[in-house]
Amino acid sequence: AHKWYAILVSATSLFEGTKAAIQKSFVVKTHFETAVRLAPTDATSRHLLGVWYFEVASLSWTTRKVAAAIFASPPSGSFTEALDHFLAAEAIAPGFYVKNRLMIAKCHSALKEREAAREWARKALEMAARTPDDA
Repeated sequence: AHKWYAILVSATSLFEGTKAAIQKSFVVKTHFETAVRLAPTDATSRHLLGVWYFEVASLSWTTRKVAAAIFASPPSGSFTEALDHFLAAEAIAPGFYVKNRLMIAKCHSALKEREAAREWARKALEMAARTPDDA
């Protein structure tokens, strides 16, 4: 229930503008963390928490300044934290989702770890498409 609640809050906040998306991001993170705690073997929940960290780490300078002006402490996250969650998801269910491997590659790239980024991108490309997201 926590995983799906976080997914729905995240999806609907996109229609409400930057301020609402930032505000609701705290709720989204809390519910993804709860989903991971309640179902530690659910690779999807771990992947989604990684996506949250990746998106926060990828925020533009302008969006960060807006968040800092609106909230005492804006959401924070790093590519390293995102990578940890994506790798944990991969450890739980190796090869469960092409996008997870792609996100691992993107994290390595953001961290300037080019060889690891290439390796994970290769692993993602070698997987067969199983879902519309994979194509």
